[in-house]
Amino acid sequence: MKTIVGVTRGNDKFESFKELLNITKFDANIQNAFNSSKKEQSNFKVVIKPNMMVFVRQEGHTATVTDKDLVEYLIDHLITLGFTNITVCEAQHDVGQMLKNHNVKFISQQIGYNPNDRYKIVDLTLEEKTYKYTFKNKNGKIKKWKDSVGETWRDADYRISFAKCKTHEHDWMTLSVKNIYGCFPATKKVKKYHMQKEVWTVTSRSLRNFPIHFAFVDGWISSDGFQGYKIANPKETKILFGGENAVAVDMEIFKRVGLDYKLSKILKESVFQLYDGTYPTYRMIGDSTKFKDICEWENISTPTVKFINLLEEIYIAWGFINLKAGREVDYKLFPPKNFFNNFLVWLSKQLYNFLMKFRFYRKIYDDD
Repeated sequence: MKTIVGVTRGNDKFESFKELLNITKFDANIQNAFNSSKKEQSNFKVVIKPNMMVFVRQEGHTATVTDKDLVEYLIDHLITLGFTNITVCEAQHDVGQMLKNHNVKFISQQIGYNPNDRYKIVDLTLEEKTYKYTFKNKNGKIKKWKDSVGETWRDADYRISFAKCKTHEHDWMTLSVKNIYGCFPATKKVKKYHMQKEVWTVTSRSLRNFPIHFAFVDGWISSDGFQGYKIANPKETKILFGGENAVAVDMEIFKRVGLDYKLSKILKESVFQLYDGTYPTYRMIGDSTKFKDICEWENISTPTVKFINLLEEIYIAWGFINLKAGREVDYKLFPPKNFFNNFLVWLSKQLYNFLMKFRFYRKIYDDD
């Protein structure tokens, strides 16, 4: 039987999400997983990974982070089903090395998460454990890779990826599969997973070792254009996606925005690790609207993706690419940690103002 990818669209996000839970048979899916676990329901660990850590300011953040109202609606729904051992998790990254307060606890509070004894919020960076990942090499042989994992993510009985629908210059889109990359506890992710390794390689290994049981993608407010994943360019698409197969969910979204999902390196590598290179087949149920019929949606161009993948191998190039993103930060909420980082913030502003005098740089951000 083909897996289901559900798509809903409307004017009330809660009604749309309720409908999505129904058409994707979410309740039956988690019940089957629970029955197979042979655990008491109170010991059945449900972990939700939303997208949070791109938050750098209040203005526009609803376009770049997962809608916390939908996450908490899902949590309350889980509780009505009898599942009470629920954790929302995220991990820190490079920004937290430079700025104060850029940690999971503070950011979740700024977004508005309110556990109120219903669930826990966990910073996976603070519970980092060494782990030997199994993976297939190019010749199909099983190998081991030593890295780390957050204890909560490792020990979960049921993992949910609740991503945001956004463009990304590294792989056209960042969706439910890419969302799992954020679970890695390491804080120096750019150096470790962009330069020494590749994001699609490590993410696919994570999926192979710690499977996703269900995937949701919040496209109620989406973000497009260059660096749309962290520089808010809000589009009211009012569309939600879900299904038990994260790869299939992402494939459908690629189609909706007018892209060939086979372009995606992160999907290709995940399909290789999980399904021996065969893309999953699925049945779409629900709304069939394409993004071009909703708004003027701007995808990342193929030349841009290829160019960025070459540039990111050089750390200083990564810094130049992110000069505009640095200007988006609310430095009152996230002040630089020391004099050196404060100097870097000042320098980045000066460099950005200088580079914006040149048409080639303005064109990157469509600010011409």
